[in-house]
Amino acid sequence: MTDGEEPALDPQWLNDRSEFQQSFVHGLRNPIGLHIQYELHGREVWGEWTPDAQHVGFPGVVHGGLIAAVLDDVMGRYAALLHVWAVTARLDVQYREPLLVGTRVRIVGSTERIDRRRYHASAYIESGEGIRHAKAGGVYLTLSRELMKSTVSAWPGFAEYLPE
Repeated sequence: MTDGEEPALDPQWLNDRSEFQQSFVHGLRNPIGLHIQYELHGREVWGEWTPDAQHVGFPGVVHGGLIAAVLDDVMGRYAALLHVWAVTARLDVQYREPLLVGTRVRIVGSTERIDRRRYHASAYIESGEGIRHAKAGGVYLTLSRELMKSTVSAWPGFAEYLPE
């Protein structure tokens, strides 16, 4: 992580319990969202998801863009555990095996290291049979002052979750 020290994690921040909850991947108030909820397992963030027929790219196969969104989200949740808000700067997804509709999967993400404003993370999606369908690496940047202001303008309640 950062020079050998392990940052303190706050599991209360793992899932959005604010009035907002509109994230497409994990927001429980988003009517068309995936509603994935996460758990902390050691230093990893885990979630489960069963894609359905609405999530196809090819007949019977989950759309790769949704897989990328889910991997991106689980990696980004780690920063929230540290009370830090970050946005995706780079996302690299490698698709290994097709993910078929109706397959229950586990999504696992972790942060590899933190450099000042950057979080380097990794994630994967695997089914119960131990098949890794996709893996990803990403770099996340903490919110700039301008983006914080824009976010608060769009939803004023976000201000209570930002640093002083």
